[in-house]
Amino acid sequence: MKFNSIPESEPLYKILQSRTIDLSKIKDKEEKKYWREQKRINKIPEIYLSNREIEQDLKESMVKNVGGLNE
Repeated sequence: MKFNSIPESEPLYKILQSRTIDLSKIKDKEEKKYWREQKRINKIPEIYLSNREIEQDLKESMVKNVGGLNE
């Protein structure tokens, strides 16, 4: 519903459209190529971290922050 309320002139509209468009329904080769590239550019990166990695990153951040306050 909110997607439909975004004006087509807004850059966000094209970004969302590129993430949701069904390439199999596009017949024109150039248009399909354009949207395929837009999908690649606007893709949300898939980053998976284990719980152990997340905990380690948090501990390192805390050490840095606390260490910086004591200096």
